Amino acid sequence: MTDCCHSITLSAMAKRPPTVRRRRLGVQLRKIREDRGLTLDQAAAFLSMSKSAISRMENAQVVARVHEVKYILMMYGIEEGDDLRSALVGLATDGRSGDWIRRHKLPGEGPNYGEYVLLEQDSSELFTYHTDLIPGLLQTPEYARAVMMSVPNSGESDIDRAVAYRMARQEALTRPDPLSLKTVIGEAAVCQWTGGSEVTIAQLRHLLDQLERPNIELLILPFTATRNPAVDGSFGILHVEAGNFPIVTMDGFRRRVFIEEDEDVAAYREVQAGLCQVALPETESRERIQQAIRDHQTAVAERTIR
Repeated sequence: MTDCCHSITLSAMAKRPPTVRRRRLGVQLRKIREDRGLTLDQAAAFLSMSKSAISRMENAQVVARVHEVKYILMMYGIEEGDDLRSALVGLATDGRSGDWIRRHKLPGEGPNYGEYVLLEQDSSELFTYHTDLIPGLLQTPEYARAVMMSVPNSGESDIDRAVAYRMARQEALTRPDPLSLKTVIGEAAVCQWTGGSEVTIAQLRHLLDQLERPNIELLILPFTATRNPAVDGSFGILHVEAGNFPIVTMDGFRRRVFIEEDEDVAAYREVQAGLCQVALPETESRERIQQAIRDHQTAVAERTIR
């Protein structure tokens, strides 16, 4: 018992910015305690822990380590094999991102960027919708560079490093038990000459190659669509395997937003379903990409003749 309490005290000293996983873990630990009719004082006596240690853990003010969570859940009567136990222990682990981050580190690419990347690496599924952009996980280095350089005052002090980092994120698609990616993009994404004609054509060819993978599906929302369920803009939905929870993400110019409430996530799932209904089917989407390549090539040829 002493070792457990000692490690909790040490982890309480390790102050880190609250993360999505820490917040979710804290909420669940509080709920379990309250479901058992325990006040903080009673739980402290029952667990042989300090009241402040429990409170800080429940309020995501400290990092809860795996053995701490296992101990608390064992004392609360949540046994091995219970789905809730597996999920909460998952929230306290690094998941796949632990090894990945040791190899690639994290760049300073804006608020919450690092947390998003870790959640992405720890996810089993990802849905994305982009109005006029190829998703980062499917970008070529040249296209990624053009996107980054398009943003004024983006804070990218080292474009080469940022591009390399984006390419490293794509390991999620080729790892054993790869990330399942489903994406809907606006037709503008395949029409715009991002980075110029050569970069765009190479990107679209790369996209067709990637669509040969069984874990990748891409649909195009055509210009002719009479409605757009995602008219408010681009978003993503991750299903985080380490913790077993879905979360919605949205990118802005200066920040990234995480939406965690079950009701809100369900609303975005409805938007996802609506997008997939109005988008072109897979075969037609591929044909539209092929047509876009031909259109770009024709435009380049006409410009050369002039």
